[in-house]
Amino acid sequence: MSLVRENLLTQLNYTPYCGNASCVFGMPRTAFNGNQMECRCGWQSQFEPEFIEQYKAAQVELKQNEKAGAV
Repeated sequence: MSLVRENLLTQLNYTPYCGNASCVFGMPRTAFNGNQMECRCGWQSQFEPEFIEQYKAAQVELKQNEKAGAV
């Protein structure tokens, strides 16, 4: 598993950097749009739907742990 994928599953609200080497915004962190990670320049990640479902579930669990003070 790549470091980015590991971070997506283990760090609350983690998002990778833009993958567009010529991003006009200087390769900022992306935002999750509900289906993929997306940059303001229009670049989108291409994670498999199964991984996105894992990501969503992991983020819910991480948020619950944070609220419970377990993080």
